[in-house]
Amino acid sequence: MEKVKLLTLIGFLLALLFSAEVLAAFPEREITFYCSSSAGGMTDLSARYFAEILSKKLGQPVVVNNKPGAAHTICINLVSKTTPDGYSVGVVGGSGLMVVPNLRKLTYDPLGDLTYIATCGEYPAGLTVLANAPWNSFEEFLDYAKKNPGKIIYSSDGHGTAAHMTMEYIAKKKGGIVWKHVPYSGGARNAPALLGGHTHAWAASGSQVKFIRDGKMKLLAGFNEERAKYAPNIPTLKEYGYTNHSASILMVIVAPKGLPDSVLKKLETSILNAMKEPSYESFMDKLEVVPVLLGSNETENKIKELLRFWKNIVEVTGIKEGQ
Repeated sequence: MEKVKLLTLIGFLLALLFSAEVLAAFPEREITFYCSSSAGGMTDLSARYFAEILSKKLGQPVVVNNKPGAAHTICINLVSKTTPDGYSVGVVGGSGLMVVPNLRKLTYDPLGDLTYIATCGEYPAGLTVLANAPWNSFEEFLDYAKKNPGKIIYSSDGHGTAAHMTMEYIAKKKGGIVWKHVPYSGGARNAPALLGGHTHAWAASGSQVKFIRDGKMKLLAGFNEERAKYAPNIPTLKEYGYTNHSASILMVIVAPKGLPDSVLKKLETSILNAMKEPSYESFMDKLEVVPVLLGSNETENKIKELLRFWKNIVEVTGIKEGQ
């Protein structure tokens, strides 16, 4: 019996030793960054930036594999089902982590099925109108909408997106506002709709910036925590008193639940160090992504906080999937 116990102990210690050696050697092969957006988008370009930096820091190739669709949930679900060894990482838009879970039941639990590695940015977002539109402030726009129920038509990237829910939440908070929402897919359809006079406003996330810079559109309210660099004189929804949080979406780096601590630490440290490099802020500025530097624990706590925030917005607006 004692011999059996000894052999068991030796086997256990050898397994620990082997495991420690494997983890210490991480990474030994190519790492895949699954990206929740299409090629060329903000999330994709950010994923490729981190892939290039991390391949140098970790000494192994880091490749980007795009898995867009369903408000980022396809990619997040894929990552949640992979082996938790550090070789499958997701660079994802946070709507699939904090917004969509409040609208429908998903095939993953954003808190129970994922390891949060870091937050690397926040998408620029706000309410945009044509440069020659008669409203020069957000309050003027809201007053017009209230006095003219049903006349304002605004677009967003889709039903149940953060921008859509934010607009309906504002209508409820202001009281007496009735407007029409038209869901389009991406800036390639939203921008022509506004420029062509088919809509009056665009609740946008990212794609509106170039039109504002070109003088074709103007921002009436920012949805981010801080004022936009491209429109520093325009207040945020938080400043207007409509929200106590940013109503934009974070860009988050995740892995499946059960990621070994040593692998998590190596990935987290490498990514945070990459974000501290001077090139990071200038790169994000070019994309108009707001740099946000949060580690693993901070990111998980932030997601928990924002899940509650969006749950409240869903409850106030009464928005449901497909309605």
